[in-house]
Amino acid sequence: MTTQSKLVTNFGPEADDVKIIGILESYMKLYALSVDELYIRWEQFSYHNQHLSLKLDESTLQNFKLFIQQQIEKKGNISHGSVNSPGASNSGRNPNLGKKPKMLRPTGGTGLFGFGGSPNTPVVKKRKLEDRSFLKNELQADGSSPIVDTRSSPIFNGENSSAGTPYSMKETAFPDKIIDTLNPDLPIGEGIDFNNESKVKMVPLYDQKKYKYRTMRQNLLDSADVLDEQINIFTDIIQERYNLGNSDLGDPTIQSQSALICTGRIVPDTPCDERLNMDSVAIETSRSAGIGRRIRLNLDDVKECSLFPGQLIALRGKNANGEYFKVEEILELPYLDFPVSSIQDIQESQLTLDSQMKIVVTSGPYTPKNSFDFTNFSEFVERINTKIKPHVLIMFGPFLDISHPLIKTGGIPKFPNLKFQPRTMDEIFLKVLAPILKNLNPKIQVILIPSTKDVLSKHVSYPQDAFSRRELQLPKNFKCVTNPATFQLNELFFGCSNNDIFKDVKEIPKGPNTLSKNRLDRVAEHILQQRRFYPLFPGNINTCKTSDDGTREHISGADLEVPYLGLTEFVGDFIPDVIIIPSELTHFARVVKNVVFINPGPFVRAGGSRGTYIQISISPPDVENGNVTKVADKDIYLHNVWKRARIDILTA
Repeated sequence: MTTQSKLVTNFGPEADDVKIIGILESYMKLYALSVDELYIRWEQFSYHNQHLSLKLDESTLQNFKLFIQQQIEKKGNISHGSVNSPGASNSGRNPNLGKKPKMLRPTGGTGLFGFGGSPNTPVVKKRKLEDRSFLKNELQADGSSPIVDTRSSPIFNGENSSAGTPYSMKETAFPDKIIDTLNPDLPIGEGIDFNNESKVKMVPLYDQKKYKYRTMRQNLLDSADVLDEQINIFTDIIQERYNLGNSDLGDPTIQSQSALICTGRIVPDTPCDERLNMDSVAIETSRSAGIGRRIRLNLDDVKECSLFPGQLIALRGKNANGEYFKVEEILELPYLDFPVSSIQDIQESQLTLDSQMKIVVTSGPYTPKNSFDFTNFSEFVERINTKIKPHVLIMFGPFLDISHPLIKTGGIPKFPNLKFQPRTMDEIFLKVLAPILKNLNPKIQVILIPSTKDVLSKHVSYPQDAFSRRELQLPKNFKCVTNPATFQLNELFFGCSNNDIFKDVKEIPKGPNTLSKNRLDRVAEHILQQRRFYPLFPGNINTCKTSDDGTREHISGADLEVPYLGLTEFVGDFIPDVIIIPSELTHFARVVKNVVFINPGPFVRAGGSRGTYIQISISPPDVENGNVTKVADKDIYLHNVWKRARIDILTA
C-alpha cells in the first residue's frame, strides 16, 4: 500500500488531491512522522479546534503545521512521535468464580435498558489551571443526566497535545492540586475517621487458584483451542441475540451467491502486516465454521465501523467470487447486564458506611527514570495519613520497574540511610519501599495490583497472579489481587486491569459518526462489547534497539498467556460499575454507557516530574433522594456510580 493511498485512507476523500498529498508528505519528512502518527496529530488538532468547521485545505494545513511545531517545541524532542506512540479459557463460560450479583436484563428501548438514553461521556469544559480546572457537567433540560457528547474536554480525555506533555517542575511544584474534575457539583469526601470502626467491605470476585499457572509453557494446540472456543461462544451469543438457527450461519470462505451471517475474529489478510487498513482486513473463522480459514473483507458498503485485530465480530454478506467476503452489515453486539442491588443490599451498605466512600488510585512507576528516589512517594504516604485519608487506596504496579534504566544496566546506587545494603531486588523492596508502605494507617485498606513489568512478580505474562503479601512482609490491611481483578467495595463493583489497552489498540475507524466519537470512547465501547479487559490479539510488543545493525530486543508489552485468556474476561456475566486501566496516555476519567472508565496516569512522569493520581468520592446509595434508580416495578436498583461519584485528578 503506497503512502498516498494510506493518506487517503486515513484522512478521507478530501486528501485525494495532488497538492494536499504533497503537503502532507512534506510534513511527514519534515517532522519524521509516519502516516499513522501524522493522522493522530490531525485528530488532536481537530479536537483542539472542534469549535471550527475544519476543511482539509491549504489554509487549514498551514495552521496544522503550526500546531505540530508547537507540540514539538513543548516536548523539546522531535522524535517523541505522538501521544499514542509509544486458565484455559472456558471463554464465554467464564472460569472466574465469586459472588454473582443480581443483574438486570436489557429490554430494548432508547437506552440500554429501555427507560431512557444511556449517556456516554458528560460534556466537560476546560478552565484555567489557576481555577483548579474544574470540569462542569452540562445537564439536559430536565436536569437529570449529562448530555451525551463524545467530544469532551481534550485535556480530560488525554487527546490534547499540551496535556500529553510532561509538566514542568514549576507547574507541579504543589502536590494535590486538582487538574480536572468529573461531576464537580458533588462534594469531596472527608475520608475515613480513624476513631470510627466503620469501614468499606472488600470482596474479591475471582478464584486466585486459577492464576497460579506456570508461565512460558504455552502449548500451540491449547492456544488454538482457546481462540477457537472464543469464536464459538461468541457465535452462541449472536444466535441468542438475533434468534438465529444453525442454518442461518455459514462459512464466509466458500463461494456462494446467497447472503449469509458469519462470525469470526478480525485479522490482517497476510501475517506480515503489522497494522490493519481497510484494504487488508480479513476474518478468521473457527474450525467448526470454516476450518479456521481466513477470507479478505470488502467493506465498501459499510458506512460505519471500527475494527482492530482480535475483535470478535458478526457479519452479514456474501462471497460471490471466492476472493473476498463482501460485507453488507456488521451486526451490533449485545452488552452484558449491569449489576443491581436490592433494598436490603443498600441498607447493609449504609450501615457499613453512612458517609461518602473515598478511594484513591495510583499507578507506577513511583521513582524517576534516573534514580531510586522514593521521596515523593514517601511524602504522598504522609499526606494520605494526615490530609487525604481515603477508605481505600488502590495501587497499580510497577513498583520496581524491570525496564528501569538502572535495573537494566545494573547501576543500582547505594542507599545511604541503610546500614546493610540490599543485594537483590527483593531486598530493595523489603528495605526501601516496604517501610514506606507500612507507614500507611492500618485502618486504610490498600489494594496492590501487579504489572508484567514488576521485578517482584513471579508471573511475567497476562493474566497475572497476585503478589504474596507474606513474602512482601506487608500488614493485614494490604490486599494483593490478581491482574486483572474484579472486586466489590460495599455495593459497588470495580474491574481493574494493568495492561495498556488504550495505547495498544490501533483501530481503523470509518464513517462520520464513528470518527466523531472520541478515540477513548471507541476503545471503551470495544472493551464492553468484547466483554474482556484486553480484547486485542495478538497483544502489543514493545522493543528497543540493541545494536547499530538494527537488532531489536523485546522489553515489555501485553505478554499474553493465550491458554488462560479466559481469566481476562468480565466475571459473573456483568459489567463492573467502574473500570480502572492505567495507560501511558494522559490521565482521564470518562463515562461510557453508564460505566466509569479511569486512567490515573503515572505517579512519576518520564522526565521525573510529578505525575497524577485519582481521588474518587462516592455518595452513599440513597433510595429516597434518587441517586440510585429503581428498575421498573422490581425492588432492585441500579447503582448509578456515574452520577454519584466525584472524580478528581490531582498532581502527585
